[in-house]
Amino acid sequence: MPVFHLLAGPNGAGKSTLYAALVRDGILSADLAFINADLFEREHLQHIIDPVQRSQAARDWADAQRAIKLAGGESFVSETVFSHESKLALIDEALAQGHVVALYILALDDPQRLLARVQRRVQEGGHFVPPDKILARYPRTLRNLSHAVSLATVAYLYEARDLEDGGPFMVAMCEGAKVTTFADHLPRWTQTVLGIEEVG
Repeated sequence: MPVFHLLAGPNGAGKSTLYAALVRDGILSADLAFINADLFEREHLQHIIDPVQRSQAARDWADAQRAIKLAGGESFVSETVFSHESKLALIDEALAQGHVVALYILALDDPQRLLARVQRRVQEGGHFVPPDKILARYPRTLRNLSHAVSLATVAYLYEARDLEDGGPFMVAMCEGAKVTTFADHLPRWTQTVLGIEEVG
């Protein structure tokens, strides 16, 4: 069966870093198409002056590419902030079209840390996201992901550690109603997404 690998998490969590780690570790094949609106915007849409229009064009491109891959029954990778509930419908659509949905969730407890990460990314040539938008999206992202884990075939939850601290670290896995943990104490955001107090 084709597999839809979906990387999800707030702006600045490090989804592209997680993607690179998954490829490096052989979990994802580098040969799979990687639908990444941010990369497409940076590499192909710089001729659009208005940053809002440019980002919207990148999102539209990503939506279209995902639809093509799903309709064609292809395995592929994509990433999203998951702050809009339409992404839940995307998972439903993928399942209905015969895909296995593997959800890779990356987040951290303190959304303020995301602001510095995005600022650093901008200095390295990445795209800017207003701080107020990052902070507003954070609770919506966690809320939507709390629904997504029950829809996806399997969900892997990663703590977004800084690279100097070892990079993304898998703290839990959810497959149907079965939750497996890999940390002594789960981060608060993980408990929110899984809808639990704490699992030993």
